[in-house]
Amino acid sequence: MQGSRTDSSEAPHAGLCPARTRCVTLRAPAPSLSRRLWSRKLYLNTCPAASTLALKTVLSNGPLSSPGTRDNRHFSSLSHVLQTHCWISSPSNSVCQQYRPYSFFTKLTADELWKGALAETGAGARKGRGKRTKKKKRKDLNRGQVIGEGHSGFLWPGLNVPLMRDGAVQTIAQRSKEEQEKVKADMIQQREEWDRRRKMKVKRERGWSGSTWGGVSLGPPDPGPNGETYEDFDTRILEVRNVFNMTAKEGRKRSVRVLVAVGNGRGAAGFAIGKATERMDAFRKAKNRAVHYLHYIERYEGHTIFHDISLTFKRTHLKMKKQPRGYGLRCHRAIITICRLIGIRDMYAKVSGSLNMLNLTRGLFHGLARQETHQQLADKKSLHVVEFRDECGPLPIVAASPRGGLRKDPEPEDDVPDVKLDWEEVKAAQGMKRSVWSGLKRAAT
Repeated sequence: MQGSRTDSSEAPHAGLCPARTRCVTLRAPAPSLSRRLWSRKLYLNTCPAASTLALKTVLSNGPLSSPGTRDNRHFSSLSHVLQTHCWISSPSNSVCQQYRPYSFFTKLTADELWKGALAETGAGARKGRGKRTKKKKRKDLNRGQVIGEGHSGFLWPGLNVPLMRDGAVQTIAQRSKEEQEKVKADMIQQREEWDRRRKMKVKRERGWSGSTWGGVSLGPPDPGPNGETYEDFDTRILEVRNVFNMTAKEGRKRSVRVLVAVGNGRGAAGFAIGKATERMDAFRKAKNRAVHYLHYIERYEGHTIFHDISLTFKRTHLKMKKQPRGYGLRCHRAIITICRLIGIRDMYAKVSGSLNMLNLTRGLFHGLARQETHQQLADKKSLHVVEFRDECGPLPIVAASPRGGLRKDPEPEDDVPDVKLDWEEVKAAQGMKRSVWSGLKRAAT
């Protein structure tokens, strides 16, 4: 195949190269070129712009012509190839677009792609592997930026502007200079605000100790679906535990179990358990659920219980005593937290046996919710209820009287509760209890 250059005054083939002034004259038989182009049919179909690049070397030497009738057949076949399988344009307009229908980017959704990136599913997760590694979190790729935004202010449909508008596909456009400056200023202000919030340290309220969640306040529960609010309630964490469930597919599944108590300080209180994979979700579930399980606890003169309570809940033994004003709360730390939520300010409580937090909480609410007021006890016994106080000496004070008539016969022995006395307390009350150090002889110094 040889080519000779001709002047632009010679008439080139009008249908092949309108934008160029120099073409190629084919003097050798053309079947080799035709076969070569036909062998690249698949490549030309995949990337049409590549055909322009591939034919530049052929079309850069002169006009195409057919010197003899012998080459007319080859010239017509070459013309057919160029018209059906090639796309010839100016170099500035050449665009290569490759289409891969089998790519996983076109088959999977964003959630499925994120699952693969975060290793949320797979054989390793199903077998419980990688439990001690730091869990990867899903990132917002548009945080601090918008994909498609740049210094020039181009608007790319599908990236920084909607793809469709008014039922038509938008075209690539460019913002004005004033609009672009405003967008840049808003983005800088937003980034500075994020930096300020990240550097700001939120001081968490101290609970029972510095390293545990027990006693930490979670604030009031969230508003209800009908608009009801619980601004006068407070939520306190009693226990946070990691629990595991063994499954056949995923192995050991870890969850967080949270026990919280809520109360308004005026007798209304309750408790609930929340369980979730994330700790904050468990906090939210527990405090919103506890509002639906409220108890009303009666208080004597608004500061203590009506009478002493002794109960056993499973293997937890509770003993609570009524105390005068100013005594304070001398109890287990979980009982102190619950009593403050209820509104009890003076009480003594002793816990023995199992210290399971859930059983302790259930037993406490079980005993406080079933205490009898002085008026209920007087109406039940048809007798006066009297109270002895230290400031009054041996003189009793009538706390309540029955609404009906007094009973004339004495109370039957069967109605008298059989209370097991704690002799240590009896000795202490009668002044008979002595210190274990009272008879100790000290060495002379």
